[in-house]
Amino acid sequence: VQTIDNTDASNKQGGQSLRKRGRHLNKENKPNEPDESFVCELEDGSVVSIDATDEQMREMRSALRDGDLVSQVSTMEVDIMPQTSQDQIVQGGDFLTARDNKKKIAKLPPGSIKTQTKARRLAEHSQRRLGTLFRTNRMLVILVNDIEERKPSFGARETSDKIFGTNGDPETPSVQLSGCSNNQTSLTPDSGDPAVNSLMDAPGVVEVNIAISISPFDGPAIENAAIEAAMEKLGIRLPGMFDFVAIVIEDCLDSSECGFAAYAYLNSWKSLYVKDFYTYPAIMTHELGHNFNLGHSGLTRTYDDWSCSMGNPLWGDHLDKMCFNPAKNWQIAHHGAWYVEHKSLLDPRTIPVSSHRLVGVSEYGLIESSYPTALAVMKLESRANTDYFLGFNRANRQNADNRLASNEVTLIKAGNNGEGYSESTFLTGLKQGENYTIPDFGGSGEELIISVDEIDISGSPGYADVSIVYGSPSSTPAPTPFCKGKWMKVTVDTDNYPGETSWEVLDKCDNDAVVMSVGGGQYTKASERYEKNKCVPDSRYEFIIHDRYGDGVCCSGGSGSYNVEYGSEVVVHGGEFGGSDTTTFGSCVNSPNPSTAQPTIKPSASPTSEPTIAPTNFPTKAPTSFPTDLPTTMPSSQPSSQPTSDAEVDSGGGTSKKYTTPNISEATDKANGVIFTITAKSRDIIITALGIVGMDDGGAKGKVKGKEAKKSDIRVFSHAGSYESFLGEQLGKKRSRRSRSKTSRSKTSRSKTSRSETSRSKRTRSSQSNVADWDEYFEDKVVMYPQEIVDVNLDEEITIPAGDTVSVYVVSKKGFSYKESACNEFDVYAESDDFVLKVGTTTKKEFKHMEKLADFAGRIVYQTGVSA
Repeated sequence: VQTIDNTDASNKQGGQSLRKRGRHLNKENKPNEPDESFVCELEDGSVVSIDATDEQMREMRSALRDGDLVSQVSTMEVDIMPQTSQDQIVQGGDFLTARDNKKKIAKLPPGSIKTQTKARRLAEHSQRRLGTLFRTNRMLVILVNDIEERKPSFGARETSDKIFGTNGDPETPSVQLSGCSNNQTSLTPDSGDPAVNSLMDAPGVVEVNIAISISPFDGPAIENAAIEAAMEKLGIRLPGMFDFVAIVIEDCLDSSECGFAAYAYLNSWKSLYVKDFYTYPAIMTHELGHNFNLGHSGLTRTYDDWSCSMGNPLWGDHLDKMCFNPAKNWQIAHHGAWYVEHKSLLDPRTIPVSSHRLVGVSEYGLIESSYPTALAVMKLESRANTDYFLGFNRANRQNADNRLASNEVTLIKAGNNGEGYSESTFLTGLKQGENYTIPDFGGSGEELIISVDEIDISGSPGYADVSIVYGSPSSTPAPTPFCKGKWMKVTVDTDNYPGETSWEVLDKCDNDAVVMSVGGGQYTKASERYEKNKCVPDSRYEFIIHDRYGDGVCCSGGSGSYNVEYGSEVVVHGGEFGGSDTTTFGSCVNSPNPSTAQPTIKPSASPTSEPTIAPTNFPTKAPTSFPTDLPTTMPSSQPSSQPTSDAEVDSGGGTSKKYTTPNISEATDKANGVIFTITAKSRDIIITALGIVGMDDGGAKGKVKGKEAKKSDIRVFSHAGSYESFLGEQLGKKRSRRSRSKTSRSKTSRSKTSRSETSRSKRTRSSQSNVADWDEYFEDKVVMYPQEIVDVNLDEEITIPAGDTVSVYVVSKKGFSYKESACNEFDVYAESDDFVLKVGTTTKKEFKHMEKLADFAGRIVYQTGVSA
């Protein structure tokens, strides 16, 4: 610093060019307006702003994107000039005395920019921060109190808990990084030096005073002052033993000066946060991504990729579960950090036809034991600077709060060969049966077609099978599928009422496990052909097709038909039947389960539609296969008083069970919401789906009357423990059969931020409830049918430890069926081998107005864990 103070306008100082990335939120930014700036890091570690022309800034940005200018590596010659503004000088007190009353600025010489990037230095440092992804990273947070005593609202101890979880906070940046990296990366407040730790105000946190104001905002000046103050307090030079340093300031007086939540330096160690945004785990994960040298990701503009932390991250203290996209994951893996064992580069010109199984990074740790040849990330080599990257965006665990293309195959485009800094573009998310065409792939004149043949998230890990075909379909042979069992193909030509048709295939040698199915309402187009393929083991199977109206698929309501191929043989064919038709084929033999075989798949037919220009080419929907576990027809006869759970094989290697409550035939009452409790017996219970009984609004007292489908907004909440112990005033209403004293709670609400456009993500706190910590596990529109159970696949599993109780709350805007209870509240009314169900209550409105005692009626799909 003293050296800079003594430098006049004629002196030249060698420096390093750093790109600063900001989380800009002011609405004045144009969609394609650059959001970056450059500063010069001098040899003494301080930073100064760069005075450059607009043309020079454009050159610098272009060089950065082409890889010719590398943050923290490239150097340039600059003139260090004094600015005319005068810093505030404060004598005495706790504030540091400013050492110079003149600010400095780095002025670029006229003409084109001149940078130097030495090859050896580039090799050593171009991705140096990615090297920190192998370990636990030491991090220091600096809370700044400026000369006008503006300081962050959270103190040192609260900050330490929110960043590192030192007091038990379960949702922190450290937890998020650990989950996304398969436990390879985390953050620690420990400096490694007990003497330094003893000088901190809380683990990993120091509070400092600076002798300047944060308003008007001057980033370099504030950073320099904060770093200098922290170094003086700790008696070390920064970053020193720390991998990352985060500076936190209060908001500027004029919000236009701080039109961002945070910014970070690329390929570096430093970031700066405004107000309490540093407590949002996803925001800090985003900025740390920049420190790792990752660029932004967008769809139509910089921040609108909601599938990735480097797009628009999540805004909230408890909204953090979003990982990086395939382009960022490839960059990380390429430099030897995460996902190294399950990444693959494919050159389609060398291998024009191929099939692959993809597993989401949130379940990366399960790949080796389930699908050893599956991939977490793929690069499609274009032989140009811009390449394409594929991954399965599994929306669970540390990626559960994802908002775009959940449980879809995502295709991302990025430059710099995916190896260095580059902003990426989200091209598409593909569902099962969809495909995407990249015309003129890599300037070859040939198209590349990516097809998703199957997506299965019923097990853990879930997977997506994809086929990739390069070149004209007429000249390229179809992919050769690999299957250790036999291929089963179910073809249905619908009649005039496609929504009435459903079917399932049961494995008779494996306790009637459902291996393939399509539920009522899934077929939507009349007189349309639907196909579904799956590799299945040699076994004895039962194919059952249903028609809800009872007239089959031919011939009074159209000319429909169905066909089942098993291996190379047609084993089922028909069309005329009543309410259902059953055919059995195959035989029980001992053969390996194909789900553990090499993950190649039978592709759908090559698309024939003309391609459009990427990236506006959205997927072409093909009426092929559909997800399993959709609505199934309710049993016609009343089940026994104690139904037995029937096992269901999931292709992820685990076993799911289905338990149907014994009161289905008596479920003739209508409710908009039902709260009930479940207590696990001797084993952990993991609930993956809830089956809800549909009904219409036509009957007296809610009795089922019609047969029309109704689409309703469904939400599922859960809370650990019995709801009796945490009722708020709105839920503490007296009921007819039992009264309860009201539990008083103060009403809390989450404040809204004006800094970004936010939308509610799945699995978020209820904003309407005054009961504490209800978590949302599902929110979507669901087609409901009278007298049918619709399985609602939860966005995240509800886990009940052995011997514990959870409360479950199901809400339907248009209502669903339940049975009014004749028992007392919290009495056991049904049980399986693994859990008991207790009497609950209905609600008239969401989290309001308890009305009648209720027995939940429906189905619970679950897995069992360890014994107590």
